[in-house]
Amino acid sequence: MKMSNKMDEQREKTIKQYVGDMLSLEDHIANAVKRQLDEKHLQDHSPEARRIIQQIEQHTKMHNQHLEDHLKALGGDASSPVKDTVSSILGAAAGMYDKIRSEEVSKMMRDNYTALNLACISYTMLHTTGLALNDQRTADLALRHLQHYTQLVMDINRIMPQLVVEEFQHDELPVNAMAAQQALQNTQQAWQPSPTAGGISGAV
Repeated sequence: MKMSNKMDEQREKTIKQYVGDMLSLEDHIANAVKRQLDEKHLQDHSPEARRIIQQIEQHTKMHNQHLEDHLKALGGDASSPVKDTVSSILGAAAGMYDKIRSEEVSKMMRDNYTALNLACISYTMLHTTGLALNDQRTADLALRHLQHYTQLVMDINRIMPQLVVEEFQHDELPVNAMAAQQALQNTQQAWQPSPTAGGISGAV
């Protein structure tokens, strides 16, 4: 009986820690995109990029609330996150995402893309944790949040070529007028499965 109680305690502790980690990551992303929305250059430059960043901000707010509520339901305390959680999750990426202040919208979106992919793999881990430890509510919450971010990752992928070309045009550099469309087609194809995807083919 004592062994069973100890295992239950360890299970609950593990789930609360993973949920707390995710809450810290969402909070870090929320703070970064909030600063981006205050950038005048973003307001003047790309309405579509601004729309995506606004959607990221809206999702982070919603996710934060859901995670806080869930953590409290698990018996955790959202005001007392796990020590060094953010640094342990984000590592070097956290430092970059937190400190870089670039006027180039493409680099802003690159940093958001990096952060959202980190959130996606973290939600994949949280979803798997919920399933593995028989906590369906945690698994379902993680999957819903993951689905929100995968769409935004695809949106950033889609607009990135145009952002890069527009910035070169703004700097009055001579650019290939078809470059954005060509880059979009090429990079979209790169994400499609191919017969050689599982191995190495051709020369480098």
